[in-house]
Amino acid sequence: MLAAPVSGNAKVVASGTLTIVASGPREAFERARPYLEALGSGVTYVGEGELARMVKICHNLMLGVIAQSMAEVTVLAEKGGVPRHAFLEFINNSVVGSRFSRYKTPAFVNLDWTPTFTPVLLRKDLDLGLKAAKQLGVPLPVTQTTRDLVNRAVEAGHTDCDFAILLDQQAQAAGLQLQPEHVTVDDGLKKKAV
Repeated sequence: MLAAPVSGNAKVVASGTLTIVASGPREAFERARPYLEALGSGVTYVGEGELARMVKICHNLMLGVIAQSMAEVTVLAEKGGVPRHAFLEFINNSVVGSRFSRYKTPAFVNLDWTPTFTPVLLRKDLDLGLKAAKQLGVPLPVTQTTRDLVNRAVEAGHTDCDFAILLDQQAQAAGLQLQPEHVTVDDGLKKKAV
Protein backbone atom coordinates (compact mmCIF):
# COMPACT_ATOMS: atom_id res chain seq x y z
CA MET A 1 0.00 0.00 0.00
CA LEU A 2 1.05 3.57 -0.71
CA ALA A 3 0.08 6.87 0.85
CA ALA A 4 -0.48 9.24 -2.07
CA PRO A 5 -2.12 12.57 -1.18
CA VAL A 6 -2.64 15.07 -3.98
CA SER A 7 -2.27 18.80 -4.45
CA GLY A 8 -5.12 20.20 -6.50
CA ASN A 9 -8.87 20.29 -6.90
CA ALA A 10 -11.24 19.50 -9.78
CA LYS A 11 -10.05 22.50 -11.84
CA VAL A 12 -6.44 21.48 -11.34
CA VAL A 13 -7.28 17.90 -12.36
CA ALA A 14 -9.04 19.15 -15.51
CA SER A 15 -5.98 21.20 -16.43
CA GLY A 16 -3.72 18.18 -16.05
CA THR A 17 -1.60 19.81 -13.36
CA LEU A 18 -2.48 17.66 -10.34
CA THR A 19 0.59 16.70 -8.32
CA ILE A 20 0.98 13.68 -6.08
CA VAL A 21 3.34 12.90 -3.23
CA ALA A 22 3.76 9.21 -2.43
CA SER A 23 5.34 7.14 0.32
CA GLY A 24 5.46 3.48 1.17
CA PRO A 25 7.40 0.52 -0.14
CA ARG A 26 9.62 1.58 -3.05
CA GLU A 27 8.65 -1.51 -5.06
CA ALA A 28 4.95 -0.66 -4.71
CA PHE A 29 5.66 2.92 -5.78
CA GLU A 30 7.53 1.81 -8.90
CA ARG A 31 4.59 -0.45 -9.87
CA ALA A 32 2.06 2.33 -9.27
CA ARG A 33 4.14 5.15 -10.77
CA PRO A 34 2.78 4.97 -14.37
CA TYR A 35 -0.81 5.11 -13.08
CA LEU A 36 -0.06 7.96 -10.71
CA GLU A 37 1.75 9.88 -13.46
CA ALA A 38 -1.33 9.52 -15.68
CA LEU A 39 -3.33 11.50 -13.12
CA GLY A 40 -1.38 14.74 -13.39
CA SER A 41 1.87 16.52 -13.99
CA GLY A 42 4.09 15.38 -11.17
CA VAL A 43 4.62 12.45 -8.82
CA THR A 44 7.21 12.64 -6.06
CA TYR A 45 8.32 9.66 -3.99
CA VAL A 46 9.47 10.74 -0.52
CA GLY A 47 10.27 7.45 1.20
CA GLU A 48 8.80 4.71 3.33
CA GLY A 49 5.82 4.75 5.67
CA GLU A 50 3.60 7.81 6.09
CA LEU A 51 6.09 10.46 4.97
CA ALA A 52 3.69 11.60 2.25
CA ARG A 53 1.28 12.64 4.98
CA MET A 54 3.95 14.89 6.52
CA VAL A 55 4.69 16.43 3.11
CA LYS A 56 0.99 17.12 2.52
CA ILE A 57 0.62 18.76 5.93
CA CYS A 58 3.70 20.93 5.30
CA HIS A 59 2.33 21.79 1.85
CA ASN A 60 -0.92 23.01 3.36
CA LEU A 61 0.90 25.05 6.00
CA MET A 62 2.68 26.84 3.18
CA LEU A 63 -0.62 27.23 1.32
CA GLY A 64 -2.14 29.02 4.31
CA VAL A 65 0.86 31.24 4.95
CA ILE A 66 1.10 32.24 1.29
CA ALA A 67 -2.64 32.97 1.08
CA GLN A 68 -2.46 35.21 4.16
CA SER A 69 0.66 36.97 2.89
CA MET A 70 -0.95 37.44 -0.52
CA ALA A 71 -4.01 38.95 1.16
CA GLU A 72 -1.88 41.35 3.19
CA VAL A 73 0.22 42.68 0.33
CA THR A 74 -2.78 42.91 -2.00
CA VAL A 75 -4.69 45.02 0.53
CA LEU A 76 -1.64 47.22 1.08
CA ALA A 77 -1.26 47.78 -2.68
CA GLU A 78 -4.97 48.53 -3.14
CA LYS A 79 -5.10 50.88 -0.19
CA GLY A 80 -2.13 52.64 -1.79
CA GLY A 81 -4.15 53.11 -4.99
CA VAL A 82 -3.14 50.10 -7.11
CA PRO A 83 -5.98 48.04 -8.68
CA ARG A 84 -5.89 44.43 -7.46
CA HIS A 85 -5.80 42.98 -10.96
CA ALA A 86 -2.77 45.10 -11.93
CA PHE A 87 -0.89 44.33 -8.72
CA LEU A 88 -1.55 40.60 -8.98
CA GLU A 89 -0.60 40.54 -12.65
CA PHE A 90 2.75 42.00 -11.69
CA ILE A 91 3.20 39.52 -8.82
CA ASN A 92 2.26 36.58 -11.04
CA ASN A 93 4.82 37.62 -13.66
CA SER A 94 7.55 38.25 -11.09
CA VAL A 95 10.00 35.90 -9.42
CA VAL A 96 7.60 35.43 -6.46
CA GLY A 97 4.63 34.52 -8.63
CA SER A 98 3.51 30.91 -8.59
CA ARG A 99 0.90 28.56 -9.95
CA PHE A 100 -0.96 29.14 -6.67
CA SER A 101 -0.86 32.95 -6.79
CA ARG A 102 -2.07 32.89 -10.40
CA TYR A 103 -4.79 30.37 -9.56
CA LYS A 104 -6.12 32.52 -6.68
CA THR A 105 -5.97 35.78 -8.65
CA PRO A 106 -9.52 35.56 -10.14
CA ALA A 107 -10.98 35.06 -6.65
CA PHE A 108 -8.98 37.99 -5.27
CA VAL A 109 -9.80 40.29 -8.20
CA ASN A 110 -13.51 39.50 -8.48
CA LEU A 111 -14.20 38.50 -4.86
CA ASP A 112 -15.41 35.01 -5.79
CA TRP A 113 -15.53 33.00 -2.60
CA THR A 114 -16.82 29.80 -4.26
CA PRO A 115 -15.13 27.12 -2.15
CA THR A 116 -12.21 25.08 -3.40
CA PHE A 117 -10.83 24.67 0.15
CA THR A 118 -12.63 26.12 3.15
CA PRO A 119 -11.17 28.00 6.12
CA VAL A 120 -12.38 25.12 8.33
CA LEU A 121 -10.31 22.61 6.37
CA LEU A 122 -7.32 24.95 6.28
CA ARG A 123 -7.54 25.45 10.06
CA LYS A 124 -7.60 21.66 10.54
CA ASP A 125 -4.41 21.29 8.51
CA LEU A 126 -2.73 24.19 10.28
CA ASP A 127 -3.58 22.52 13.60
CA LEU A 128 -2.12 19.21 12.37
CA GLY A 129 1.06 20.97 11.30
CA LEU A 130 1.40 22.87 14.55
CA LYS A 131 0.89 19.63 16.50
CA ALA A 132 3.60 17.89 14.47
CA ALA A 133 5.91 20.88 14.92
CA LYS A 134 5.42 20.80 18.68
CA GLN A 135 6.17 17.07 18.79
CA LEU A 136 9.33 17.57 16.71
CA GLY A 137 10.48 20.73 18.50
CA VAL A 138 10.16 23.01 15.47
CA PRO A 139 8.90 26.55 16.17
CA LEU A 140 6.44 27.82 13.53
CA PRO A 141 5.63 31.43 14.50
CA VAL A 142 4.38 32.50 11.06
CA THR A 143 2.19 29.40 10.80
CA GLN A 144 0.78 30.05 14.28
CA THR A 145 -0.13 33.62 13.35
CA THR A 146 -1.74 32.39 10.13
CA ARG A 147 -3.69 29.78 12.10
CA ASP A 148 -4.99 32.49 14.42
CA LEU A 149 -6.14 34.58 11.45
CA VAL A 150 -7.79 31.61 9.76
CA ASN A 151 -9.51 30.79 13.05
CA ARG A 152 -10.79 34.37 13.20
CA ALA A 153 -12.38 33.86 9.77
CA VAL A 154 -14.02 30.62 10.93
CA GLU A 155 -15.30 32.28 14.11
CA ALA A 156 -16.76 35.10 11.97
CA GLY A 157 -18.89 32.48 10.21
CA HIS A 158 -16.80 32.01 7.06
CA THR A 159 -17.09 28.23 7.08
CA ASP A 160 -18.53 27.30 3.68
CA CYS A 161 -16.60 29.71 1.46
CA ASP A 162 -13.12 29.58 -0.01
CA PHE A 163 -10.18 30.42 2.22
CA ALA A 164 -9.49 33.33 -0.15
CA ILE A 165 -11.92 35.11 2.19
CA LEU A 166 -8.71 35.98 4.07
CA LEU A 167 -8.45 38.87 1.60
CA ASP A 168 -11.76 40.31 2.76
CA GLN A 169 -10.83 39.83 6.40
CA GLN A 170 -7.53 41.64 5.83
CA ALA A 171 -9.28 44.47 4.00
CA GLN A 172 -11.74 44.92 6.87
CA ALA A 173 -8.84 45.07 9.35
CA ALA A 174 -7.33 47.83 7.18
CA GLY A 175 -10.60 49.77 6.90
CA LEU A 176 -10.89 49.01 3.18
CA GLN A 177 -14.22 48.09 1.57
CA LEU A 178 -13.48 45.73 -1.31
CA GLN A 179 -15.48 45.77 -4.53
CA PRO A 180 -15.33 43.20 -7.33
CA GLU A 181 -13.22 44.57 -10.19
CA HIS A 182 -15.13 42.63 -12.90
CA VAL A 183 -11.92 41.96 -14.78
CA THR A 184 -11.17 38.72 -16.60
CA VAL A 185 -7.82 37.42 -15.38
CA ASP A 186 -5.90 34.25 -16.20
CA ASP A 187 -5.95 31.57 -13.52
CA GLY A 188 -3.00 29.80 -15.10
CA LEU A 189 -4.95 26.60 -15.67
CA LYS A 190 -5.27 25.54 -19.25
CA LYS A 191 -7.42 22.50 -19.96
CA LYS A 192 -5.35 19.50 -20.86
CA ALA A 193 -5.71 18.43 -24.49
CA VAL A 194 -7.37 15.06 -24.71
